Amino acid sequence: MKKSVEIPDCHYPTEPILVPPSSPTPNQRLYLSNLDEQRFLRFSIKYLYVFRQAVPIDRLRASLSDLLVHYYPLAGRLCPSTGNGTGTDRLEVDCNGQGAVMVEAFAGMGADELAESWSRPNKSWRKLLYRVDASTIPLVVQDRQMEFGDKNAVEPHA
Repeated sequence: MKKSVEIPDCHYPTEPILVPPSSPTPNQRLYLSNLDEQRFLRFSIKYLYVFRQAVPIDRLRASLSDLLVHYYPLAGRLCPSTGNGTGTDRLEVDCNGQGAVMVEAFAGMGADELAESWSRPNKSWRKLLYRVDASTIPLVVQDRQMEFGDKNAVEPHA
């Protein structure tokens, strides 16, 4: 049986940045549905996308900025509800256009080497996830260059 690949720590050459929508978006608050309000459903979801060709970080940043115009709630923040006597247990999305956190990272392995380890879950994959201050609950996008700069891994948290 093939041994799992150990993922190296990521190197972050720059500080994370906020990427705002490229044009104005509605400034409003959106209530979450009753289903979204279930406490047992309050968790973050992490995805890792690996692309065959590297994409310049500036292009990813511009694309994210354009995308946030159409999906503007993702540029906002989760916050306690402010009205209707429902108390502060309910959450809503403050569509304030603050933007998504984007961070650039480098991993010391190639994307093909990483793909070889996908057949079995591996706890060291967590090293590829950027840790964000959960008190602000933003969308986070991390661009990770694999060794040799041959492929990008983009990881949105929601």
